[in-house]
Amino acid sequence: MIKPSEFTPNNAIAFAQIVHDIGLPKGVFNLVLGRGETVGQELASNPKVAMVSMTGSVAAGEKIMAAAAKNITKVCLELGGKAPAIVMDDADLELALRQWWILA
Repeated sequence: MIKPSEFTPNNAIAFAQIVHDIGLPKGVFNLVLGRGETVGQELASNPKVAMVSMTGSVAAGEKIMAAAAKNITKVCLELGGKAPAIVMDDADLELALRQWWILA
């Protein structure tokens, strides 16, 4: 099951379409859309969920941990990302650093 961020669901929707197109049996993969505060919390606190993996803010991670703790659900969190970037060998390093700094 995947519940993407409500702000960036398009990749997960495209992945779900691929899963459908290749004929994976219904129920093997599920896409759930909604806000983290409601749908995400419901998933994290559901006793039928064996593990929750989430990438996001520390505040969101704390909420996931609290919800999952009720059922002693395994949790894997990647928190507080700081805008990673890939800079190729032929890139203008000065420009790349300026742009990265603006986005970070």
